Amino acid sequence: MKNLLWLNAVFFLLWSGSSFAAQAGTADTDREGPVTLGEIVKVLQAQQQELAEQRALLEDQNRKIVRLRNEIDALVDDDLLQQASQPGAGPGPAAVAMTGTEQEQKTEQKKETTEQVEQAQRDDPARDELRDFVGSLRLPGTRAALRIGGFVKATTVNSFDPLEVTDRFIVGSIPVRDEDSAAEAEAAITADQSRLNFDLREPTDYGVLRAFIEGDFDGGDNGGQFRLRHAFGQWNRVLAGKTWSAFVDTDATPEEIDFEGLNGRVNVRQAQVRLFPRIGERYEFELSAEDPNPLVDNGDGVTRFPDIVATARLNWGNRLHFKVGGLYRQVRANWDDAPRSTEKQTGWGLQVSGRFDAGWFDERDSILFQVNGGKGIGRYINDLRSVGDFDGIFDANGNLELIDVVSGYVSGQHWWGQTMRSNLTFGFVSLNNPGFVADDFYKKTFRISGNLMWSPTPRITLGGELLWGQRENEDGAEGNASQVQFAARYNF
Repeated sequence: MKNLLWLNAVFFLLWSGSSFAAQAGTADTDREGPVTLGEIVKVLQAQQQELAEQRALLEDQNRKIVRLRNEIDALVDDDLLQQASQPGAGPGPAAVAMTGTEQEQKTEQKKETTEQVEQAQRDDPARDELRDFVGSLRLPGTRAALRIGGFVKATTVNSFDPLEVTDRFIVGSIPVRDEDSAAEAEAAITADQSRLNFDLREPTDYGVLRAFIEGDFDGGDNGGQFRLRHAFGQWNRVLAGKTWSAFVDTDATPEEIDFEGLNGRVNVRQAQVRLFPRIGERYEFELSAEDPNPLVDNGDGVTRFPDIVATARLNWGNRLHFKVGGLYRQVRANWDDAPRSTEKQTGWGLQVSGRFDAGWFDERDSILFQVNGGKGIGRYINDLRSVGDFDGIFDANGNLELIDVVSGYVSGQHWWGQTMRSNLTFGFVSLNNPGFVADDFYKKTFRISGNLMWSPTPRITLGGELLWGQRENEDGAEGNASQVQFAARYNF
């Protein structure tokens, strides 16, 4: 038995020596003779180095496996969180492989995360405002959002009677008697009414900050130049800048093609500082101090004291809108014949306007109206502002007299299906002039318009409008004119 063990040991040594010799021979194929002990040691060291490299490769693969497992776990957590935000959603495929305890832990974690997200949304002071700010883009690195808007509008105007301005219908410019008898009716095609605006809003801890600027291309003597329409900043319920006067009721404005608009409408944009707190859900109050800029015949207006406007409005759901307003102003002016002497008179105005959704034939049918009255408020009335200086007038002795004004309109809108509607509107202006005015002085005007509007898509409106107007002078002389307009507007 011992002899057999010795024979096996000798055989093993011979076999090992031949293997080492074979490996050594692969490293040095030109060598001849027996393999030495040093060569065997070198082969062992090479094998040890190879084993170390393989161990390092296995450790790197293990690290990759751990990283992939963590990423998979994160995806599973996200999947559970998304499922938790959907009412009635059951567990996803990843949740099926979990034990009951693990699934309960994940469910509790995603419930806490969902509650944190909802609480953060509730704490946002302007969540509703920015959510309703349709079409806006968030500015990177800020909480602000910006929206670019406006429209391109092309209008074709054809006058059947002579008018001083050819691209719109100004009733006060209708010739009376034989005035401009040699003039001819004209036509015009214009795109000057196109607009561009930028609207920025940002939530703060005390309300929403807003900055708005808009212009069109109706500036210059013949149009075509950019003209500022609005430029104001608003923080919560405080506004400062140029925009519609608080005496204007934009929610009661009829839809028309004519760029001039209604003769009897209050229609003025000017610089101002305005407060407009809301009282409950239905009532809103406005108080503003506005640029006076008096317009006086036979004199130059002097700006000293701002116009004060106070209004209150009622909103009864989506069915009724009603507004009342009051205006106080000081009309100051220098007489042309005595430019260093300033005259001052107190002006005032009252307004009632509104919109009522009648729903007689279609639920969107509506009636709009406005009635204005006062002394020395001519610059606020659209037709009077366009054709002259009608806040007041100087007599032959340099005394300033203010002009009494009554104006208004009524308009009805009816929808013919989902995309087509018509508007029929009547407007008027009437002055009670001082007794010393000339015979050809503006006395009253009437305006009637009817149109058909079609919006095949929300961004496109096509339409045609027929207009008729009449001007009457102080001595009773009258002049009539009519016009037709077609327009295409593309919103962006």
